[in-house]
Amino acid sequence: MIRIAMIGLAGVILALLFQQQRKEYALYISLGTALLILGLSVERLSTVIETIQQIQDYAGVDSSMIRILLKMTGITYVSEFAAQICRDAGYGALGRQIEVFAKLSIMAVSVPILLALMETVEGLIGV
Repeated sequence: MIRIAMIGLAGVILALLFQQQRKEYALYISLGTALLILGLSVERLSTVIETIQQIQDYAGVDSSMIRILLKMTGITYVSEFAAQICRDAGYGALGRQIEVFAKLSIMAVSVPILLALMETVEGLIGV
C-alpha cells in the first residue's frame, strides 16, 4: 500500500510541476500514474478471485451468480476510473454520463440475480 501511495503522490507532484507550463503534460502524467496504479491493482484481483472461488466451493453458490457479481464489480471499477479521468481533464459532464451508463449496466447485469431471488422467495412462501 505504501508503494501505491508513493506512486500516487509522485504523480501528483509531477503533474503539479507541469500544470503551470504545459497543462496537457500534467494530464498525461496523471493518466499514466492512474494506469500504473490500476495495473498494480490487478495483482490483488487474483487473490480476491481465488478467495471468492473458495467461498463458492464452501457455500455451494452457483458459479453464474459469482460471475455476475464479478462483472458488477468490474463495471464499477472501470466506470469510476474513466469518470474520474474525465473530471480531471475538465469534462465533468462526460464523467457523470459514464457513471449513469455504468449504473444502468449494473442493473441490466443484475437481473438474473433478482429473478433468482424472486424464485427463492416464491418457493419459500409457496405462492
